[in-house]
Amino acid sequence: MGHFFNKLLQWFMGDKQGKILDKLVRIVLGSNLAAVLILGGIALYGMNVSLRESQNMGESLGENSYENSSSLLIEQRQEELLHIAQDNASIINRSLMDIACDVQVVARQAEKIERYPQRFMPVEVHTPAPDNYRALDLYLQYGPEVSLEPLAGHISLMANIGDWLTGMLENNVMAQSVFIASRENFALSVDAKRVLAADKSDIPQPQYDALASDWYKSAASQKGFVFTPVRRFMFNKRLGMFCSVPYYDGNNELLGVACMQITLSDLQNVLKEINLHEGGFCFVTDKRGYVILSSQEDPGEAGTGRELAVNIKNDLRESDNPTLALTVREMVAGDCGVRQTKVDGKDYYIAFAPIESSGWSLAAAFAADDVIAPAVQNKADISKITEEKTSYLKGQMLSTMLLMVVAIIALLAAVVYSGRKLSRRFVAPISELADGVREISSGNLGKKVEVHTGDELEHLAICFNAMTDELQTYMKNLTEVTAEKERIATELSVARNIQMGALPRDFLEDKKSIQLFATMSAAKAVGGDFYDFYMLDEKHLVVTIADVSGKGVPAALFMMRAKTTLKNLMLMATAPDDFGAVMTLANQELCQDNGEMLFVTVFLAQLDLDTGEVIYVNGGHNAPLARQAGKFSYVRHKKKDKMLGMIENLSYETHRLQLSPGDMLFLYTDGVTEAMNKEKKFYTEERLQKVLDNMSGEASVKEILTEVRGDIDAFADGAEQYDDITMLGVMFCGKGQWEDFAYGKI
Repeated sequence: MGHFFNKLLQWFMGDKQGKILDKLVRIVLGSNLAAVLILGGIALYGMNVSLRESQNMGESLGENSYENSSSLLIEQRQEELLHIAQDNASIINRSLMDIACDVQVVARQAEKIERYPQRFMPVEVHTPAPDNYRALDLYLQYGPEVSLEPLAGHISLMANIGDWLTGMLENNVMAQSVFIASRENFALSVDAKRVLAADKSDIPQPQYDALASDWYKSAASQKGFVFTPVRRFMFNKRLGMFCSVPYYDGNNELLGVACMQITLSDLQNVLKEINLHEGGFCFVTDKRGYVILSSQEDPGEAGTGRELAVNIKNDLRESDNPTLALTVREMVAGDCGVRQTKVDGKDYYIAFAPIESSGWSLAAAFAADDVIAPAVQNKADISKITEEKTSYLKGQMLSTMLLMVVAIIALLAAVVYSGRKLSRRFVAPISELADGVREISSGNLGKKVEVHTGDELEHLAICFNAMTDELQTYMKNLTEVTAEKERIATELSVARNIQMGALPRDFLEDKKSIQLFATMSAAKAVGGDFYDFYMLDEKHLVVTIADVSGKGVPAALFMMRAKTTLKNLMLMATAPDDFGAVMTLANQELCQDNGEMLFVTVFLAQLDLDTGEVIYVNGGHNAPLARQAGKFSYVRHKKKDKMLGMIENLSYETHRLQLSPGDMLFLYTDGVTEAMNKEKKFYTEERLQKVLDNMSGEASVKEILTEVRGDIDAFADGAEQYDDITMLGVMFCGKGQWEDFAYGKI
């Protein structure tokens, strides 16, 4: 090799005896060749460096984009799973609360019979026997060592509860039986239809020690509604439980317990109807760590080896699967979250949320592959784009390097200036590409590489720009879900403003013969309660308060329909006796096209501003309170008219009430008396009446409503508002007596 370079050098230097021109030519050619080789080498080195840097930058850009977008996708997916668990936990919680409310209704009726025995006639009742036992009939059971003869009068009095118990069974498909148990250890029960042996040997036995049962003891000690642990019933082998509520006398002494025996079949069907991805399932655990509901199998089926099938024998908090045991412990503790664990040997994400009323917890399990599938696809797409663009870039670079080598060989005789210019032509665009890639990799996806060489390098720059546009489009799509959520929130806010704007705010302060004030606080963005008031003429004021079933937007829409219908029909009424007809027509109108089976309870009243006479109709609404002679009392009737929107052919009864100057009518919805604190206890009608009676006789209607709302908030002590809270108060001051009443002279 050394000998070759010596010969080459001698050729360039020429013979000592040669012509100067030849030597100069050789020197020039040698200088140009050296310059071309040096510059070409520099250019090739720069291109190679740019190629490696472009590859590194492309890989770094793809990796950063994957990490950022994939983390966001997984977080959004987990939030979606948690919302699914919370929504379905709310559905089951609402079903349980409906059951608790039904049992509370039975307890209140039992209290009424105990407190007002003079209003009821004795009713005959028998102990269960093969010849007289039938479903939906009332029967008597009693504890050991109980003598029935001294209790005969009390038993026949309490037997008036039979119709209520039958009504509860007919309206609640989960109920197996409804009963009350007296502290004197006798029980009055009504059973749903159930399959009996041919000889009826499995009918209930006459003797039953109710006071020793867990449902009686729990309710008596809790002083509120209680759900017992789930157990398997003997007579039908189904899973179920008891919901019990105590009832008391006027001195708050325990009289007995009302109870409903329910099965979990309908709740099991709710789980199976939850729309999950293929392979997903739901289950519910109780406070003991048992799986009491599961969409993996029907209750009572033989074990299939699934870890989260229905099982009321094994505490999953002690499971050999540590992550599953930790998840169940958090569920039993009432937590809310998402955890990854193995179930039946497969990876799952489990989102769980508490069921507040029972202390249970609902979980939705999703295969891990389904949860991370968008992130995996995202990684594959980014890797594919990066690999394609980097591979294309490498090919373009190698082609360019080959062209430069060919150009170096072809341009050996060219001048230094041409060689340098040619080198710059190739190196400068590559440097521009490298600088552009570096800025793009730092996060500036809007950067455009400007290369205008008219060759492959310009095409390479176009490919780089196209790659950044595709990445921008991909990132933009990630933000669309968030934008959609914000849009929905904005629309709900507008709907709330529209709903609140439909409620009257001018409280007729120009009418000296009355004081009027009303408030409405929705439990959600929009609610189903409403109030209304307006003058029919100069001396007649109409007030309305109503509560639509359900919550949210459907209830709000039905509320607006009911409000408009009632007002239009009332304005067409020609006489006070038309009140019942107004309610009847309103009920018929609301029953039409009511596919969602919504209903509304309504209290509609007209006050004569001259005489103080109140004409009213109560369509299934809470009994109002009237202050007469300085004391508040509930305005009730033996016959309670039904709510509107459910049964079309109903008629409604008109009632009258006389107010004197200073008397007041207080209207409210069940969100007031059924407001709950953190211990799940209700505010109650008794507390409401006590707060009103403690108010000063000189307090204005606005001050009275403000005081009641303040007491509700103090009772709730920060607990979430479960139902809409609406109140309306109207005080009759007397014609021409406003000034005397305002200054305490009346």
